[in-house]
Amino acid sequence: MEDVYKLPTSSYDELIKVIKAYGAGKVGIPVSLDDLVKASGMSRTVLSKNNGFLVQIGLISEGNKKSPSEMCKKLSNSYVMNLQDQTKLIWRELFDKDEFITRMLSMISIKNKISKTEFINHIVFSANCGNGPGYKAGASAIIEIMKMIGAISENDGELVIGDSVVDANDEKRESILEESKDQHIGLNETKNESTYYIQQYTCESGQIAKIIIPDDATEDDLLGFRDMLNIALRRRFKIKSDE
Repeated sequence: MEDVYKLPTSSYDELIKVIKAYGAGKVGIPVSLDDLVKASGMSRTVLSKNNGFLVQIGLISEGNKKSPSEMCKKLSNSYVMNLQDQTKLIWRELFDKDEFITRMLSMISIKNKISKTEFINHIVFSANCGNGPGYKAGASAIIEIMKMIGAISENDGELVIGDSVVDANDEKRESILEESKDQHIGLNETKNESTYYIQQYTCESGQIAKIIIPDDATEDDLLGFRDMLNIALRRRFKIKSDE
């Protein structure tokens, strides 16, 4: 069975209300769903459908009765007191250690830009949790958090990677490049690896596809590569490519 990433099912504003509801409790002290409903005025459905995401990122505990983590308490307080810088720092810490979020940001980095609608669909598809309207709202909430912490920015409906991620990922990019070089050294050990151009793309599955092209490839060579890819698309995937 494919891995499932549990997306929230609420808009950003509603998700924050859920976090505040949990954060009103004491750290490590379980609270029942009924008590949360009474305290917050929110429905059981809204609260319970966001639990998977909140457990996943470490804001609440697992089990029938959830308890807020210390991070949840801090995040809730930062919203209540309107401490915007602290809110950003907490979300950045949560997202930096989330592998799924990192993969989603890597996809934007590789593609350079993507429409917000396409990115929402990509998040929902990659999460493999379903295709209901609630999940699209949750994906949109994740995008709003990404924008808030500077991981991405939006201009005329197009999303691009943010400066904070570009700076933070320099070391990761170098690591990926070195790994790519190591993998293709065996292709031709008589050539220096720096004579190759490496292009990579993160697939929907999270696997990374890499194309390694000699720097001295001619225009005819590149056109030949394109023709080869078109043939593969037609034969293997029955996809008609633009000629």
